Amino acid sequence: MSSPLELLNIKQLLQQKNNFFIPAYQRGYRWRVEQVKMLIEDIQLYIDEENKTSQQNKCPFYCLQAIVVKENEKGLEVIDGQQRLTTVLIILQAYHVYSNFDVLKLQLQCGVNIRPEIDPCLYSVKYETREESSKWLNEITKAFLKYANGDGTELQDLKNKNSDYYHFVEAFETAFEIFDGFGKDSAQKLPAFIDGLKERAYFIWYNISQTDTADSEVDIFDRLNATKIALNNAELIKALFLQESNYGNQTHLRNQLAIDWDGIEKRLQDPSFWAFIYSTRHPYEYETHIEYIFDLLMNKSKDAVDDYQYTFNKYYKEYITETDRLAYVNKCWKAVNETMLMLEEWFGDKTCYHYIGYLLEYGEDPDSKNPITIPYLKGILQGCSKHERNDKLKGLIKHSLANVKAQNQFYKHSGNNFTQLLFLLNIETEQRRKSDTARFSFSEYKNIKKAPGWNLEHVASNTDYVPTYEEKDKLAYSLLEYFTGVKKCESVDDEQYMQSIQSRFIDGTKEKDLCEKILGILQIKENTDDRLNEIKAIYNDVLAFFCSDEDAFRDDIELTGSNKRMNEKDFIWNFALLNASTNKSYGNDIYPLKRKRIISDEESVYTPICTRAMFEKAYSQKLNNLMAWTRTDAQDYWNYICNTLKEFLPEGFNLPFNY
Repeated sequence: MSSPLELLNIKQLLQQKNNFFIPAYQRGYRWRVEQVKMLIEDIQLYIDEENKTSQQNKCPFYCLQAIVVKENEKGLEVIDGQQRLTTVLIILQAYHVYSNFDVLKLQLQCGVNIRPEIDPCLYSVKYETREESSKWLNEITKAFLKYANGDGTELQDLKNKNSDYYHFVEAFETAFEIFDGFGKDSAQKLPAFIDGLKERAYFIWYNISQTDTADSEVDIFDRLNATKIALNNAELIKALFLQESNYGNQTHLRNQLAIDWDGIEKRLQDPSFWAFIYSTRHPYEYETHIEYIFDLLMNKSKDAVDDYQYTFNKYYKEYITETDRLAYVNKCWKAVNETMLMLEEWFGDKTCYHYIGYLLEYGEDPDSKNPITIPYLKGILQGCSKHERNDKLKGLIKHSLANVKAQNQFYKHSGNNFTQLLFLLNIETEQRRKSDTARFSFSEYKNIKKAPGWNLEHVASNTDYVPTYEEKDKLAYSLLEYFTGVKKCESVDDEQYMQSIQSRFIDGTKEKDLCEKILGILQIKENTDDRLNEIKAIYNDVLAFFCSDEDAFRDDIELTGSNKRMNEKDFIWNFALLNASTNKSYGNDIYPLKRKRIISDEESVYTPICTRAMFEKAYSQKLNNLMAWTRTDAQDYWNYICNTLKEFLPEGFNLPFNY
């Protein structure tokens, strides 16, 4: 089976002499004079620039976008692309009339049937909604020539016939007028334009008859016009590689490449594999993921952001100089397969997976200071043993942390590296787990990074937080749910809720006394300073219930070797990575509420392994208090950070204050 996707220039399209059919579900021809002018001017500009540019730097073709067709008994049904297809037909016929103008006028005056004088090389476009619509171009040509002989009645009648004819005539007149201007400029300008149009203007030809789609033509049309076709470099390269002329009688090679192409794209669409190889620092996004591989092979950099067809142009410029184009296609495809084999090898190796995944997000070339890329890693890892490869990767990770200083790891410090360090901590934690299946989820991490984003969350909330009047009810409901297990639902009225809460109280306990105070928050109906102080006092009672002053964080510590004073709660040992939506929903909840929610959300919300471990107190050597994140807990967590990342952190990465 031949490929449904091809590149066809106008000359090739004309040689096929297709009969195109425009179905009734499409709108008619609606291009305005300005659009016709713009198309002709764009093509002429392309030709002018091509003539001024060296062969090496020439843009390979002018893209007319896509034509999507489906074969049926009426011909080739045009599902998308009828506007440009019709415009090109009008332009070509206008050229035919202009270049044979005197002869055609004379023939008309002599009563010669003009129909045979329609350019016989043109394709045809027929509209389902109009009987005899295949004759529309003939009618316009005859009417225009009569107009040129002084009788404009028929041409005006055609304009008034319907909206389609109005735009047909306007487009024809516009093209003819422009060609007349070309003729006045230079005798060679118009022929050069037509040659350029036929040879260098390409459609992306897509025949859905050659696919397995079960969608109706109307469904496909609606989808295309809702989203349009993204004519990306991958589609253009595929059309180039699968040109029938490349293969001669070796069609089996063509079919195999098409099958292999689909297999690679399917693999690249796998979320876990794609998230591993694709860096969020990469300046381009891809709908067709194999385009990323071609960009890597052609070293497309962020500097090419304005050159949408950069990668395809590189391949095309090489392709057109080749005498053995099948050999060229095979060479290019071999490079794609070799790249995929390399990526699969990295993905399958646990150490490579973790360290390369980190480096693609945060690594930099020690020499150029540019972000690390897959081509860079390929260059330095090629030919290395497994041991040598791991050492090089570790060295690059250490280099990425060379300027990280412990004294900067405060939230308000501009040079803090919280996200980078915690990202690596989670990766290295998974790397150290004995199971080969224990892997950091780059897919989950990057999906959240894209939206809603990652937040740095204080594990122990700032003590200076004061609930506002607007927040008081939410705070009270959260605390009561924690102590009693009763959740406030909209379907339950306040009286029923109060009864449910009170039924859970155990007489004589500190919890009962505290819950009664919290219930008092719900009774406050005035937004005054006195009432706000009352809410603050109850909130402080809650904090004191969970954490004593003996193991509290200090808010005025002096940094080693400095006169700066900082709050210990703003140091990295009190921070965890949480996705932004989770963090927003938790607000300024106290530690026990956060702990309960994070543990209970295990199945529905992705939480990094180290974040979960913090709230499970997995790093704490003493479990004196499960309901508070204390200074002692933070110290144990800091020790875990330093021990886990010791081979990557700079020398002297010690606690920057006296404990």
